[in-house]
Amino acid sequence: MIKMKSAPFDNVLKVEIQEKVTGEDIHQFKEFFMMKRQQHSKVTILLVMDEMQGVTLNGIKEEFKLGKYVKDINKIAMVSDEKWIKKSLKLESLIPEIEIEHFPIKNKSQAEHWLVI
Repeated sequence: MIKMKSAPFDNVLKVEIQEKVTGEDIHQFKEFFMMKRQQHSKVTILLVMDEMQGVTLNGIKEEFKLGKYVKDINKIAMVSDEKWIKKSLKLESLIPEIEIEHFPIKNKSQAEHWLVI
Protein backbone atom coordinates (compact mmCIF):
# COMPACT_ATOMS: atom_id res chain seq x y z
CA MET A 1 0.00 0.00 0.00
CA ILE A 2 1.31 3.44 -0.94
CA LYS A 3 0.19 6.74 0.57
CA MET A 4 1.22 10.13 -0.79
CA LYS A 5 1.85 12.64 1.98
CA SER A 6 2.58 16.34 2.10
CA ALA A 7 6.30 17.00 2.03
CA PRO A 8 8.34 19.73 3.72
CA PHE A 9 9.33 21.23 0.35
CA ASP A 10 7.38 21.65 -2.88
CA ASN A 11 9.74 19.67 -5.13
CA VAL A 12 9.71 16.67 -2.75
CA LEU A 13 7.37 13.75 -3.32
CA LYS A 14 6.81 12.01 0.02
CA VAL A 15 5.67 8.40 -0.22
CA GLU A 16 4.80 6.13 2.69
CA ILE A 17 4.92 2.42 1.89
CA GLN A 18 3.40 -0.32 4.07
CA GLU A 19 2.58 -3.95 3.44
CA LYS A 20 2.72 -5.16 -0.20
CA VAL A 21 3.08 -2.76 -3.13
CA THR A 22 0.76 -3.53 -6.05
CA GLY A 23 0.59 -2.44 -9.67
CA GLU A 24 -2.24 -0.06 -8.72
CA ASP A 25 0.03 1.50 -6.07
CA ILE A 26 2.68 2.11 -8.74
CA HIS A 27 0.07 3.75 -10.99
CA GLN A 28 -0.90 6.06 -8.11
CA PHE A 29 2.76 6.91 -7.52
CA LYS A 30 3.25 7.64 -11.23
CA GLU A 31 0.32 10.09 -11.25
CA PHE A 32 1.76 12.09 -8.36
CA PHE A 33 5.27 11.88 -9.81
CA MET A 34 4.05 13.26 -13.15
CA MET A 35 2.34 16.18 -11.39
CA LYS A 36 5.58 17.06 -9.56
CA ARG A 37 7.56 16.64 -12.78
CA GLN A 38 5.35 19.22 -14.52
CA GLN A 39 6.12 21.71 -11.75
CA HIS A 40 9.86 21.04 -11.36
CA SER A 41 12.67 20.05 -13.69
CA LYS A 42 13.82 17.37 -11.21
CA VAL A 43 11.81 15.55 -8.56
CA THR A 44 13.19 14.58 -5.18
CA ILE A 45 11.63 11.55 -3.48
CA LEU A 46 11.29 10.69 0.21
CA LEU A 47 10.36 6.99 0.59
CA VAL A 48 9.28 6.03 4.10
CA MET A 49 9.03 2.24 4.25
CA ASP A 50 7.60 0.98 7.50
CA GLU A 51 6.77 -2.73 7.64
CA MET A 52 6.95 -3.11 3.86
CA GLN A 53 6.31 -6.71 2.85
CA GLY A 54 7.53 -6.60 -0.73
CA VAL A 55 6.09 -5.99 -4.17
CA THR A 56 3.57 -8.05 -6.12
CA LEU A 57 4.54 -9.40 -9.53
CA ASN A 58 2.32 -6.81 -11.23
CA GLY A 59 3.92 -4.14 -9.06
CA ILE A 60 7.39 -5.18 -10.24
CA LYS A 61 6.21 -5.06 -13.85
CA GLU A 62 4.87 -1.54 -13.36
CA GLU A 63 8.05 -0.44 -11.54
CA PHE A 64 10.15 -1.36 -14.58
CA LYS A 65 8.02 0.96 -16.69
CA LEU A 66 9.05 3.85 -14.44
CA GLY A 67 12.68 3.42 -15.52
CA LYS A 68 12.23 5.93 -18.35
CA TYR A 69 11.79 8.69 -15.75
CA VAL A 70 15.17 8.18 -14.05
CA LYS A 71 16.51 11.34 -15.68
CA ASP A 72 13.76 13.34 -13.94
CA ILE A 73 14.80 12.34 -10.41
CA ASN A 74 17.34 14.32 -8.40
CA LYS A 75 17.63 12.41 -5.11
CA ILE A 76 15.92 9.60 -3.23
CA ALA A 77 16.00 9.26 0.55
CA MET A 78 14.96 5.77 1.65
CA VAL A 79 13.80 5.69 5.28
CA SER A 80 13.43 2.22 6.76
CA ASP A 81 14.63 -0.10 9.46
CA GLU A 82 14.29 -3.09 7.13
CA LYS A 83 17.73 -4.60 6.52
CA TRP A 84 16.85 -5.82 3.02
CA ILE A 85 16.07 -2.22 1.99
CA LYS A 86 19.56 -1.11 2.95
CA LYS A 87 21.06 -4.07 1.07
CA SER A 88 19.02 -3.23 -2.03
CA LEU A 89 20.88 0.08 -2.26
CA LYS A 90 23.75 -1.85 -3.84
CA LEU A 91 21.48 -2.46 -6.84
CA GLU A 92 20.30 1.13 -6.80
CA SER A 93 23.90 2.31 -7.08
CA LEU A 94 23.80 1.04 -10.65
CA ILE A 95 21.81 4.20 -11.42
CA PRO A 96 24.57 6.83 -11.22
CA GLU A 97 22.29 9.71 -12.25
CA ILE A 98 20.48 9.66 -8.91
CA GLU A 99 21.81 10.26 -5.41
CA ILE A 100 20.28 7.62 -3.13
CA GLU A 101 20.79 7.46 0.62
CA HIS A 102 19.35 5.20 3.35
CA PHE A 103 18.24 6.45 6.77
CA PRO A 104 16.81 4.55 9.75
CA ILE A 105 13.23 5.47 10.74
CA LYS A 106 14.48 7.37 13.80
CA ASN A 107 16.47 9.68 11.45
CA LYS A 108 13.57 10.67 9.17
CA SER A 109 14.15 14.38 9.81
CA GLN A 110 17.81 13.92 8.82
CA ALA A 111 16.61 12.35 5.54
CA GLU A 112 14.34 15.33 4.88
CA HIS A 113 17.27 17.68 5.49
CA TRP A 114 19.58 15.66 3.21
CA LEU A 115 17.07 15.95 0.36
CA VAL A 116 17.30 19.74 0.27
CA ILE A 117 21.05 20.28 0.70
